[in-house]
Amino acid sequence: MGGGVKKEYLSLGEGTVLSNALLPFLNALNPFCIVITCPKGREEEARKAVMCHKQVSLILEKNKLRLVFTEGSTTRALSVKAALEKLEECAPETEYVLIHDGARPFCPETVIKNVIAPLDENTAVTPALTPTDTQKVIDKNGFITEHLVRSSLAAVQTPQGFHFSKLLEAHRRVAEESACENVPREYTDDTEIWQKYCGKVLTVPGDPSNKKITYKEDM
Repeated sequence: MGGGVKKEYLSLGEGTVLSNALLPFLNALNPFCIVITCPKGREEEARKAVMCHKQVSLILEKNKLRLVFTEGSTTRALSVKAALEKLEECAPETEYVLIHDGARPFCPETVIKNVIAPLDENTAVTPALTPTDTQKVIDKNGFITEHLVRSSLAAVQTPQGFHFSKLLEAHRRVAEESACENVPREYTDDTEIWQKYCGKVLTVPGDPSNKKITYKEDM
């Protein structure tokens, strides 16, 4: 998708997928530091993808918000860790952090506020939706092995909210353990890491419109 252009940098509305992913946070919050991961050597491309959006650039400049770019890594977990390390360097006073997919440009402000409201030091928060389709577990040959109860399942979205220092420490432990095993561990999101090392994760109402750009039709 994108014909060689990273999907976060594709044009969308008045800006790009990335700038539209950032805009609802600027409208709903007053974040004092924003960290965006990008591929090595492509910081300028990422910056242009953000600043090309007039409304985004105006809010950033008017409120003198810190916008920082840092190099990502080979896995999602390592990329998030890189961003958290950069955040500690640039804004060590950070107490809570929201982590969002750069490819989710349609997040309603209400979802952001839903995540923030119950957030505390001991509980992480993620927006979630009950799946509309019946869910099954299948084996490697495609045969159904288990029938799941839809009402007890949740399809999680981002942003996900965490106590900053605890999440950073958890990511450091993941990196250390992966280094010892010489194989990077795969984590689909940060709630998996939080629950393993820190504690409970609360779900709050998500929104069907808060979809992640995956296919051309999603644009």
